[in-house]
Amino acid sequence: MFCPLCLVNLLGMPNKLSSKEELSTLLAVAIFTSTAQHAATNNGQFDWCAWVPNTPCTMRLPPPSDKDTVTMEMIMATLPDVGQSCVQMAITWHLGRAQPDAIPLGQYTEAHFTELAPLQLIEKFRMKLKEIEDHILEQNAGLDLQYLFLLPSRIENSITI
Repeated sequence: MFCPLCLVNLLGMPNKLSSKEELSTLLAVAIFTSTAQHAATNNGQFDWCAWVPNTPCTMRLPPPSDKDTVTMEMIMATLPDVGQSCVQMAITWHLGRAQPDAIPLGQYTEAHFTELAPLQLIEKFRMKLKEIEDHILEQNAGLDLQYLFLLPSRIENSITI
């Protein structure tokens, strides 16, 4: 039987919130996990997994137990065949690509916030995101291999799978 309270305790989370600070921390963790952390692990997965030896989805032979006995023939016989490799590439491409209904961090399709104070906070947040994006672009300028997966404009407001 599943015990949600046991899981909460196992993860080190409190079973109740006693202050605004605790609520703020919990919300910050939830927002970070579903935005920036998800982008960090998701957005580059095709670039990594498209080279099948990096992360083979299956192996046709057990991994070698002695690195001195490894041959190219053994590696090729161990890696997935072309069909499985294509399936792996298709799956990671679909999972890692920008979703057609993606909404970038800090953008909202509906007017949930209409009061002046929240609108000012949203504008301040968007300005900070722009600063971060400009900084990342500046650091990547001139690089042959740019790291752009964590550009705020490429981080979604939430996970859309």
